[in-house]
Amino acid sequence: MFVPPRDPRKVNKLTRKSVKDTSGKGWFDMPAPSITPELKKDLEILQLRHVIDPKRHFKRSGKSKALPKYFQVGTVVEPASEFYSGRLTKRERKTTLVDELLSDQSLKSYRMRKVREIQESRTPGGNQKWKNKGKQTLKRAKDRRK
Repeated sequence: MFVPPRDPRKVNKLTRKSVKDTSGKGWFDMPAPSITPELKKDLEILQLRHVIDPKRHFKRSGKSKALPKYFQVGTVVEPASEFYSGRLTKRERKTTLVDELLSDQSLKSYRMRKVREIQESRTPGGNQKWKNKGKQTLKRAKDRRK
């Protein structure tokens, strides 16, 4: 048999524990979902969406790097009018957002081009590594020729 405590502070504490973790009435009591590794990767991708498409500019989601506590995941259902134009085929549909972005050919070529640009900017140009600077390097160059 449960007897409630007489102390009002303890009563308030018990009632707070019994209330479900929701976002509140303003957000229709949206529950906090359990975060799986797949959901975590999708949320991180959404935070980095400004990197995905170079032609699009997104408003910053905030300075907080923490993942949101309350969110919902849905599925986009295309209308019948977009049967040929705007829909994804069964082969293009993936289980997560990360898989979908990795399989996109235009995004893949953009990533490869950016990686190549970064590598070219960081590699030394010309014959700088063969230039002799000082007596020690001249000595090492002579040793290399032997």
